[in-house]
Amino acid sequence: MKRPVGYLSLPLRLAGLVTAVVLSAAAPALAQGGQQAMAMHRLYNPYSGEHLYTSSASELSSLDHAGWSYEGVGWYAPLASNVPVHRLYNPYSGDHHYTADAAERDQLVAIGWEYEGVGWYSDDAQGVPLYRQHNPYVTIGTHNYTTSIDENDHLVSVGWHAEGKAWYGLAPASVGTVVNGTPFMGASEHSRGRVKAHLAAALEARGREFPSDVYARYGAGSVDEFVDRLFDAAEAEGVRADVIYAQAMIETGFLGFGGAVQPEYCNFSGLGATDRGDEPNRFSSVYEGFLAQAQHLRAYAGYSPRSSTTVDQRWGAWLFGRATTIEGLSGTWATDAGYGAKILAVLNSI
Repeated sequence: MKRPVGYLSLPLRLAGLVTAVVLSAAAPALAQGGQQAMAMHRLYNPYSGEHLYTSSASELSSLDHAGWSYEGVGWYAPLASNVPVHRLYNPYSGDHHYTADAAERDQLVAIGWEYEGVGWYSDDAQGVPLYRQHNPYVTIGTHNYTTSIDENDHLVSVGWHAEGKAWYGLAPASVGTVVNGTPFMGASEHSRGRVKAHLAAALEARGREFPSDVYARYGAGSVDEFVDRLFDAAEAEGVRADVIYAQAMIETGFLGFGGAVQPEYCNFSGLGATDRGDEPNRFSSVYEGFLAQAQHLRAYAGYSPRSSTTVDQRWGAWLFGRATTIEGLSGTWATDAGYGAKILAVLNSI
């Protein structure tokens, strides 16, 4: 579903001044440039107040399952440049630090920090500055890095010290292929049983029951049958079932709906619904709704449907190559620049 651009909430702990501050930072929206890039993910530890930045999908998933909050893509880094950004770890406090200054790196190593290598590279063309702030009131999460001048200025207004520009990310217009993006084609990385358990728990947490009174008429009278139809459709088209699930939960608000798409439409991905108020597509069954979603994603990746019948009412070769990764769905499937990050947040919570 097309939506206005969304923002990511960034809770920050500031000892001695405030107990919690909620900021907003827009995820970078991409044009299709020619430079290969790494998506730099941003996570927040609500227990220590630390932010961590990584290009590693496995580290992202591990930290998310350990209780960190995924805040989306902070910026895009070049694959190489003349300016490496170093990553260090303090084994005594558990804090991480990032710097493009080799002298600062060496000074920290000399006093006991562990050098973890080059984390990423700064953009030689200095496309998007990353601002650095220091919190003098804490010993963990002492530094924050952001592309948002508003976030920088807010933190300074509540007692953080501005430390200037730490390094540079790529300008959005220059970003081409994101090499560490999360593909949505292929086999699910989560089992049917795990997805069923996740949906049941998510509905319980929201104080609602599975709408069996609606979906029993469309081939899925229970959570188990609903997820089975989802997996059947995804596997028929070679699209990751866990991604289809995560996207459907974002689009429907975990089956709460509430917008132009009604539950009985069996439209779990907002197909046909736009900012202009166009009528959403309707499907004859839960399976058909998920099959249409899978076919649409498959078209984005540049492939025709596997199934003998094309049920995606908006399918066309004009969709080919629009995206091959979850991150690439931001600004393409939906106008929300944080759309891919929201799908990833659900995916990583399964």
